[in-house]
Amino acid sequence: MSKYFIYGASFSEKGRYHQYYLQGNTFLGQGSIEGYHRYILGGIDGIIPEEGGKVQGDVYDIDQATISKLDFLFNYDTKFRKEVVDVKLENGEILQAEAYVWNGAVAK
Repeated sequence: MSKYFIYGASFSEKGRYHQYYLQGNTFLGQGSIEGYHRYILGGIDGIIPEEGGKVQGDVYDIDQATISKLDFLFNYDTKFRKEVVDVKLENGEILQAEAYVWNGAVAK
């Protein structure tokens, strides 16, 4: 099991990807990361490092089968890379988790 910071409306409990990708994995809490900004990239959201940015999301403890599915969805190693981020949970606890970070450019 590995901790992942998951962001974007598609992964929320009512989002279209939640049941297929996250159901059955352990929800650890809602939180935020600083120094990133979220962009809508068509059918999926992506984050990029950006000074002053803040992204809200959820932290899950995810099994290897789910990681493989997420890697495929995010085109890991092509369009997205993984970075370890510090997530501040709503209760003030800070934990480290992996997040998918967009490799491309965005129009600002």
